[in-house]
Amino acid sequence: MVNDDLGSPTASRPSWLEKFQAHVLSTFSDGGHGSLVDVGCGAGRFLIAVAGRFKRVCGVEISLPSVDFARRQGLEIVGGLDGVDGPIDVATAWHSLEHFPAAALEKLVETLSTRLARGGCVIVSVPNAASWQCRWLGRRYAFYDPPGHLQQFTPDSLNRLFTRHGFVRTGATISWPYNVFGWIQGLLNLVMPGHNYIYYRLKRGISRVSAARDAVGLLLVPIVAGPALLLSMCEALNPDEQSVLTWRFAMRP
Repeated sequence: MVNDDLGSPTASRPSWLEKFQAHVLSTFSDGGHGSLVDVGCGAGRFLIAVAGRFKRVCGVEISLPSVDFARRQGLEIVGGLDGVDGPIDVATAWHSLEHFPAAALEKLVETLSTRLARGGCVIVSVPNAASWQCRWLGRRYAFYDPPGHLQQFTPDSLNRLFTRHGFVRTGATISWPYNVFGWIQGLLNLVMPGHNYIYYRLKRGISRVSAARDAVGLLLVPIVAGPALLLSMCEALNPDEQSVLTWRFAMRP
């Protein structure tokens, strides 16, 4: 699935979301050496944002339009971890693990456990099916996205997945941009037809359905933004209840 509007003139420019991801990377890893591999790199904007921090950055991606686009930006893109040479100092997976079939997901984490350099880490960010958002909004939860999302994670299942392969959780952070946007889009889903209309308009560049629908969305966003921010602040008091989990894993000593 192409998750970016590759025809946009800003398609290769890191957005506020990639800047948040780069900030998380700074929190969890000092960079400055070795290699970073981004699993499910899409158009490669995160790699562009952090390229100067590592000797080598590489993306794993299977969407051919995204692969072609990223390679035109001069990025190294491979189809799987087997295509990455040498040890991996940092691996990231920004909202990509939920797209893997179960067997492929197990294989990915197993491979990471054998390829991670000494002192390396894996940073993952996934929707939280145990979150307040998911429980309260149900199918209107912004990160409920079948058939694209094949897996639904909870703090327990995500931890068990990595523990099975020798990892231990060594860090967590508040996923502010995801949480706030999730509440905004989820609240809009309660009153607007369709699912995630604003997301698809902004992120994937779908054609406008109607001027009236766009106008309603623009009118409602400022109205729900305040409650969304307040709910996100409440989520921050209990990180395991937030809509998106952003965790750091390292190999068990």
